[in-house]
Amino acid sequence: MARMIPSEVYGPSTPPGEITVFESLRDDPETKDWVVLHSLDIVHHRSQISGEIDFVVIIPSKGVLIVEVKSHSFIDRRDGLWFMGRGDRSGSPRGPFKQVSSAMHSLQNTVVRRMPGLKSVPFATCVIFTNCEFKQESTEWHDWEIIDSAKLTRPIGVLLLGVIENWRAKFASASSGGWFNRDAANPIPEQVDVLTDFLRPSFEVYESPKSQANRRAEDLKRYTESQYRAIDSMSLNRRVIFQGPAGTGKTMLAIEAARRAAANGRRVLFICFNNLLGEWLRKETEPLAPLIETTTLHKYLLKVAAVQDVPASPRPKFWNEELPAKALEALVERGGEEGGYDELVIDEAQDILRPNYLDILDLTVKDGLKRGRWRIFGDFEKQSIYKSDVSLTLEEVTDSRLPGAIVFSLRENCRNRPRVAEMVHLLGGLTPGYSQILRPDDGQQPKIKYYSSLSQQLEILTTELADLYRDGFDPGDIVILSPKGASECAAGKVSTSPWKERLRPISSASEKQIRYSSIHAFKGLEAGAIIVTDIEDIIDASDLFYVAVTRTLHRLILLISDHAKQDVITTLLGQSTS
Repeated sequence: MARMIPSEVYGPSTPPGEITVFESLRDDPETKDWVVLHSLDIVHHRSQISGEIDFVVIIPSKGVLIVEVKSHSFIDRRDGLWFMGRGDRSGSPRGPFKQVSSAMHSLQNTVVRRMPGLKSVPFATCVIFTNCEFKQESTEWHDWEIIDSAKLTRPIGVLLLGVIENWRAKFASASSGGWFNRDAANPIPEQVDVLTDFLRPSFEVYESPKSQANRRAEDLKRYTESQYRAIDSMSLNRRVIFQGPAGTGKTMLAIEAARRAAANGRRVLFICFNNLLGEWLRKETEPLAPLIETTTLHKYLLKVAAVQDVPASPRPKFWNEELPAKALEALVERGGEEGGYDELVIDEAQDILRPNYLDILDLTVKDGLKRGRWRIFGDFEKQSIYKSDVSLTLEEVTDSRLPGAIVFSLRENCRNRPRVAEMVHLLGGLTPGYSQILRPDDGQQPKIKYYSSLSQQLEILTTELADLYRDGFDPGDIVILSPKGASECAAGKVSTSPWKERLRPISSASEKQIRYSSIHAFKGLEAGAIIVTDIEDIIDASDLFYVAVTRTLHRLILLISDHAKQDVITTLLGQSTS
């Protein structure tokens, strides 16, 4: 796989064809040892004040390809003019072949002028039409320097090697090709490094922290919204269970399902299990109130049962048995929810689908659960970290309580990067793994730091926080998670300034402070950078570890006790720990 510079496609305005080519070059095993630079500005363009190259592809032992990409689904050339897209009425005499040839010569002249020793390195051109077939012939171009949509069914590495080999044959046969030695394997590795170092500053410019944050948000939004096709494909079905592991976009799909129902005038009850997630969902859907009522299951039960005073330290029995019984009694007495909800949307369903809870929900939605409208989202593979013995499995739900329900499987991870997803599979015990990781690799390896004492763990923690600050993460982007509670976790014991003042429990933190929380409490949420502390066991606590690791969007740092080091190493090597 090629070394990509920059490592990601920057900006929401990047043409879709360039994104396709970028990802193909990045992921093709045939491009190993290649260097690919994207969107080069040519200051000393020979016929313009400046110009831009879509891709510079440096292929060791073969040459340098200047690649022009056209994303249009319709391209026509007539009367000497190029028409790009059906909306192009005026056309242009400057087509893609002249454009890429001119850019190539400008770049080659600049390189040779600065580094005469690279004169023997062949520079050549290629035009890629990603969304249409291009069959026109002309003396202005060679058919073998064209890659159209029909050819793109083959690996891009093979295609580009074919282009450069044809150029090398042409250079060898040309009367003016005395400069070219076909037996010379240029560029050699040293020349590749020199070329890369020379061109790299034009590609990698400083990006402000704010710009980084905006780009990360746009990147995440693009891949999350691609999951909306799951809702689209199920739009004609009244009752659907969306099942998938963490990171597959279930919560965002649940929000979208609720919004679409409200947009169609339906009154929606949108519930989840976790308090922090419930508050976040409420804020997200607030503009659509009162059509959408967003709450947690327990808050909804308190409202239905008209319970004003919750016990100071309620036992689990209160939430699991006594309160549901009161709520069910109240609903039965008044013949169900007043007016009834037109649609029910449930997130974190694996923690909610219990017989007594389902009895209540059956009375809240019009026509009941068997005939009404609902969308249920849950992770039934890694069932509940709340250790409920009475939550129903997916099979039990579909067999007994919701017979005939359609189950849609979500297997594409749209939240995590590939290296994090691999750690979820290995250390979090996710089997089978994700079918696809939608977000590209950003080169950031999850960090694992080992500690032998509390003081060493605190020192590592503050060092990693300082590094995240330097990398442009705002305090509100960083969350520290622990299997322990707020008073017992590492973050709660930091006593050195300025970090002591910057750290706050998630329940009381402002947007300008770093939040810390138990893994349980943060379930269903996500953050730009996640630090997991106090990891003393990864074997018996794999479910907690699975939840913690999948919370991150961009950076993951794990602080693990030396006592668990051997288990981590053994697991990462894919060996049995038994």
